[in-house]
Amino acid sequence: MILLGRAYRGYAAGTIVQLQTSMEAALIAQGIATASAGPVTPGAVTTDLSTGRLGIAAAGTSVVLTNPNITTESKIIAYLSNAAADGTALYITRITPAAGSVTFTLNAAATAAVAIDWAIIMFAGELATN
Repeated sequence: MILLGRAYRGYAAGTIVQLQTSMEAALIAQGIATASAGPVTPGAVTTDLSTGRLGIAAAGTSVVLTNPNITTESKIIAYLSNAAADGTALYITRITPAAGSVTFTLNAAATAAVAIDWAIIMFAGELATN
């Protein structure tokens, strides 16, 4: 995980994000970010990446990812990457894509911060921006 010193690909400066290892290393080498122990900054995320991690704060039940690559027909996979850290929010009950965004809804309100790893599945002929 890295702490962004300035905005990158839609992520705001000052947020902790988890990206692909090679991407994180490049951002650290360029002085755009520093290594961080996390956790991922909770809340809505706007990015054009096709994979990532976002967080839901304690008491939260859903989070929105805004991404220009998402349509109502998009196929998105997601899972809680730290389900053991929360005794109530155990799984994602709904992934609801819309034009330009997707909402991830949990089975219950989180009692601690939880992280969701997600990916937009691209099919032959579709274009990804990263």
